Amino acid sequence: GLPAHSEALLVVNKDSGGADFAVARFDAYALLELAALIKECGARAQVLAHDEARRGFGELAEFCVGGPYSNRRTAAHLAALLPGIRVETDPSPERNAFVIGGERYALDHGQSEYVLLARLTTGREELTRPVFLLCGQRSVNNQAAARYLVTHQERLRRRYRRDSFVLLLRVVNSAAYG
Repeated sequence: GLPAHSEALLVVNKDSGGADFAVARFDAYALLELAALIKECGARAQVLAHDEARRGFGELAEFCVGGPYSNRRTAAHLAALLPGIRVETDPSPERNAFVIGGERYALDHGQSEYVLLARLTTGREELTRPVFLLCGQRSVNNQAAARYLVTHQERLRRRYRRDSFVLLLRVVNSAAYG
């Protein structure tokens, strides 16, 4: 999905805790890991804020970091391509919970958290590039997904080849292990 000398978008979310545009520390760590992966593939990374990314699906390889509450591009991809997955975004105790096929995956802050790692394609890989979503309940979960992708890229490539996939990863005790 990332041929040498191609370009890949790193679509950056907004830190949901701040009023101004800023990137959360762990999201910045995730972006660094993804940028290294892109460089390892011989491609170039272009960083764009989520509200500036207006390219069509699959024009360039794309890595969207952050959930739908902080990244409009992720929200659009979830709605269009993964309609069976919902993320609670309303301010409530259930905020950030994933609802997948009727199952609820709630955030247990620092103890048990979840992140979606998805590779989405249109099925015509020779014409389009994949979109990767790293959609965590917290920014530390986005970093965990980036680390997982970098560490397991060969295994994922062998298993899924050019197909789309969606993984729900559980992050245990992020307070201690990051």
